[in-house]
Amino acid sequence: MGTFNMELLGKIVKTAIQAGQAVSTADTAGHMEGTGKTEETIILAPASRTVEDNAYGNNDTVYHISFQVNGSFKEAKSHSAEVEMLYTYAPGDACGEEGVYPYLAVQMDDKVYNAVQNFKETGTFPGAMGLIPLSGTFYFKAKMEYYEYLMYFYGLDRCDGSWENNGLCIVYPKKYAGTENEKKLMKVLDTAAESYQETRN
Repeated sequence: MGTFNMELLGKIVKTAIQAGQAVSTADTAGHMEGTGKTEETIILAPASRTVEDNAYGNNDTVYHISFQVNGSFKEAKSHSAEVEMLYTYAPGDACGEEGVYPYLAVQMDDKVYNAVQNFKETGTFPGAMGLIPLSGTFYFKAKMEYYEYLMYFYGLDRCDGSWENNGLCIVYPKKYAGTENEKKLMKVLDTAAESYQETRN
């Protein structure tokens, strides 16, 4: 009986290992190779839509802000005072979810604020990647490390300078660097920036 049980146990373990390998293989299906690692493929909607919000400037002046967002990004509720107009990547869902990456938003946290302020003073900022100075609404566009992620953003002052050193940003995993996923996400933000408008109500 002892020998039989050991053989049976060996068969069970072998079967479990094979099943686990099959699951592992199935989990990678539909993913693409990028920088030596598997990752999901960003799928963009064929069209963008206009998103809108209001912001208060100096003397309680109300500004209407709008820009285009790809249809694969859905509105999410932001619980941070430093993140506004938050849209997260959720191609199959009706709405987005805070804490999900990639995401697109207007941000004014310390990292963004300091980057824009440094650019105003020196023409660059620490850690800037691919920085391109701009004119008009935006001071520049660039990438930088953003904690364990990457951020591609446009630096600006909003509401006639009422909100200084803000960014129109897209944040995504570092593993997307140099991949088609990154190119797609950068294009999403470029479209948002090209269509960005502020008007006084």
